[in-house]
Amino acid sequence: MSPRIQHHAANDTQFRPFPLSRPRPHLKAVPPPEALSRAVPTVEFVIATEAADLAAAESLVIRCYGWRGYDVASQDRQTGETTLLARIDGIVVGTLTVRCGTRVRLQAETGYGEHVGELRRQGRRLVEYTRFAIDRERELPDDLAPEMIRRALLLGRVALGATDCVIEVNPRHARYYRREFGFQECGPERTCERVGAPARLLHLDMAIPPACIALDMPARMH
Repeated sequence: MSPRIQHHAANDTQFRPFPLSRPRPHLKAVPPPEALSRAVPTVEFVIATEAADLAAAESLVIRCYGWRGYDVASQDRQTGETTLLARIDGIVVGTLTVRCGTRVRLQAETGYGEHVGELRRQGRRLVEYTRFAIDRERELPDDLAPEMIRRALLLGRVALGATDCVIEVNPRHARYYRREFGFQECGPERTCERVGAPARLLHLDMAIPPACIALDMPARMH
């Protein structure tokens, strides 16, 4: 009769020691029942063509920039500008203007003339994204801001044939544009005279479409 072997961890081939430090579980707050049943608002993206839409976009820009303490004045629409709107139930909740650098002078050339000028000397087709505003006082989809930027990039690349785009942003926001859309810093921090706030120039080479719009690009004709 074989001796009986006492079972314990030392002779158990299936035994796996617990780690000395276990990862802490990630706890998520459970939303209230009314939040679960609340429908996500449907966003309509359009190009502003009517005077009322352009006026609503201008009003939103002035209100949002003023809330941040920026001194922004009303501007007349210029040839070479395209204003993208986001509307919910007919109300403008987001706006972004695309300026075509082959038709008008870019606003960034005021503070970063040498950097934009170098791109022009290389024969690049430039667009500029400006007057970006989101109505933060409303309950909006979380992805509204990045979706507006993505659509504006697509508009510039496909409709306007841009090879490069520039944008002046508050230095606090530069990291977001680098991470999410592939922008690169182009020039030192300076004061944007239009709004009286610090700014940094960002540049994106769109000759090779960024990942956020690559799947929406039409196939090249051979």
